Amino acid sequence: MRRLIHLVTTTTLIVAVAACSVTAQTSSEIWKRFAEQVEVGTELNVRLNDGRQFRATLVGVRDNAMLIQPKTRIPVPIQAVPYEEVTRIERTKSGIGAGKAVAIGVATGVGTFFGILALMLGVVSD
Repeated sequence: MRRLIHLVTTTTLIVAVAACSVTAQTSSEIWKRFAEQVEVGTELNVRLNDGRQFRATLVGVRDNAMLIQPKTRIPVPIQAVPYEEVTRIERTKSGIGAGKAVAIGVATGVGTFFGILALMLGVVSD
């Protein structure tokens, strides 16, 4: 029985280590495929293996790296980022949030209310 437990444990560990190495080998291919599908000029949030995170615009895609223009306060040149260094790429969310939309709606409603009230007061006072 003890021998069977050791065999199952060893097999499980070997399969787990093999799965991790397969994932690490294919992650650069996944990021390359993602970068090829994104349109040039799209704003991205990029996180690298060393922990750096920045916003950038996709300028081009090469076989071994993607060309990006980081969005910084002081302009920097276009950088080639190898796919192996990428941990995460996300498209920057555009548009307005729910809170901003609610605030715009409330402000429009209040403005309309006071506009109609002013018109009615003008008609009544004549």
